[in-house]
Parts: sequence; C-alpha cells; structure tokens
Amino acid sequence: MSARSLCLSQFGGLAAGQADEQKRYFREKRLYTLQIESTNVCMQGCVYCYAGSTPTDTSGLDSPEIRALLHDAAGLGVRAIDWLGGDPLERPDWHELLTEARSLGLINNVWTSGLPLRDQDVARKVADATEGGFVSVHVDSVFPETYARLHRNGSAKRIADIIAGVDNMLAAGKPRDELFNCITYTSLQPPWDAIETMRWWLKEKGMRTCLTLFNPSGPGADRRSLEPGPEEVRLVFRERDRLNYGDAEPSISTMDVDKFYCGTMATVTFAGDVTPCSVIREGVGNIRVTPFDRIVAEHLGVLIHAPLHDERSMPAPCDSCRHNAHCWGCRANAYHSGGDANALDPKCWIIREVRSSAS
Repeated sequence: MSARSLCLSQFGGLAAGQADEQKRYFREKRLYTLQIESTNVCMQGCVYCYAGSTPTDTSGLDSPEIRALLHDAAGLGVRAIDWLGGDPLERPDWHELLTEARSLGLINNVWTSGLPLRDQDVARKVADATEGGFVSVHVDSVFPETYARLHRNGSAKRIADIIAGVDNMLAAGKPRDELFNCITYTSLQPPWDAIETMRWWLKEKGMRTCLTLFNPSGPGADRRSLEPGPEEVRLVFRERDRLNYGDAEPSISTMDVDKFYCGTMATVTFAGDVTPCSVIREGVGNIRVTPFDRIVAEHLGVLIHAPLHDERSMPAPCDSCRHNAHCWGCRANAYHSGGDANALDPKCWIIREVRSSAS
C-alpha cells in the first residue's frame, strides 16, 4: 500500500496492517471505531460548536458508564476508541480511561483542542497512551483575526499554545504522520485563509488537515448562515485533497475521512445517545436506557450506513463515480439537508459537475 493510499485512512495514523483490517471490517459491516464524547468541557469556545461545549461539564458521562462502554466495545471486537468532547483531555480521569482502553487491547485516538498539550507532562502521557493511534488538534486558522472570529475569547496566544503543544508531542516521540490539525470550515473563513492554514501545517509541522464542513447541528442548528457557499466548498476541499493525497489520488469530496472510517464507526454523545456520527446528534438509542451492545445489535445497519457499502447500491451518480472506491459523500451533509443519512451529499461539487456535463 502506497503512502498516499494509506493517508486516505486516518491520514497515515493507521499502520498498513490496521488500514487493511479496517477495510475488512467495512466489508464485513462491523464496528471498527467507537467514538466517545467523554465530556462536554472545552476551553476553546468555537462559535459553531455542534456539541454545545462549555467551560464546565453539566451532563457528561460518568466514569462507570465510560468503562462499561469500553468493555462492551472490546467484547464486540471494536479495535479503536476515538476520544471526543468537548475536549477529552479536560476530563480529570482521561489518562486512567485511556489506560484502561489500552489494557483491553483498544487503540486510543484523541481529538483535542490542543490547548492541554501545552503542558509537557500531558503531552508525554498522551503520546504514550495513543501509541499506534492518532492525535488531532484544532486550529481553524493560523491568522489571528480569523481565529478571533471563530472562537469566543479567541486570541493569538491560543494559537501559539496549541502549536507549542504539538511541539511537545513531537518532542515526546509522537510521529508526525500520527498527528493532524482539524478545521471546521464555515462562511466566517474565506477560502484563501483555510487553504493557507492547511499549507502552513503541512510545511511547518509536516501535518495533514482533517477538513470538516460545518453543518447546522445540535446547538448550531439555527446558524445556517455559517454554511459556506458551493464554490467556496469546492475550492477548499479540492486543495485539501491535493495537499493530503496528491494530484493523482482520488477525492473524498466533502468528507473529512474516507468511507472506511465513516462506515465502521458509531458515536456515543456525552448525553449517552448512540448515533452514526458526532455531527448527527439524533440517536438510535441511549446507553442510559439500553445497553450499548444491544443498541448495536438492533441498529448496526443504520449506524454504519450498511446500504451504501456496496458501491453499486450508492445513489446515482455516486454509483459510477471514479472516486467511490474511497468516497461516498458526507453522511452528515445528507442528513441535515433532507433527513436521510444515506442520500446524496448535496454539497458535493463532483455531483454538480457530473450533472452539468450530462445536461
């Protein structure tokens, strides 16, 4: 497997054998990754936050609930835990939980604001606990004016703190290809700004970008004005494809990860809801009412978008798209547009181009 192909699965955060294993799980329609929103605490204050994160935890999962989830996940053959929030590193017992996950044979992946990593001891522990997994930090823009628009009380110092945290991770031995930056792209950020931010991370830190498209979800449901226009989306996401995968590689359109990741994943929100995606807040059950393994048994097909696993079953024109070996469009885009998570992604510019050429 080439390095470029490998970075279509979690940006190179998976070793070749793990990437092959994830693809096998996809073919077998199984859960490879469980995302756990371990807290809704976050200090970054993103104005578009779909989780409604705040500086204090009001209704997050308690430690016994999370430990039970880890054991259920291991029992189901899940291979990786994605720790989400809020910011999972703001939880007091984050290290104990990641250590328990490792004891169960689970790989830890951490999605953090990056602010806690400015503490060298935290960075060292994270590097150790995520061996074989990846760590995402979150800097929407390296330009202070834009960053301030996107975050309550945002300042240039916070950008510097996150960059210092990345340097701490590198000093602790975390490989660059197991680190990436995450951008949530909104109308508050011009295309050139997002593109230059992606280029900065790749040039200065050797890190690729996970580019997420804003969806009006959760507490952000009434902020549709933050959705960028179709041409802005095309410009930014095509450049993401070029930077991450090279000119000759396939596109993953408006997806932030490839379909093998998306199609072998379930999320448990900090309120206990089990959903197909952290950006789809409506769940198929709640672990405080029904055991997680039973929810998976009853709703696995919904969680992993089982009808789309066969490329020939994708809706046209995706069924014949040259990119569908890796891409099936963003399921959150489809869900928030028309209520059907298995429908066409209305924000995919490739679909528009195909339809335009056919008319």
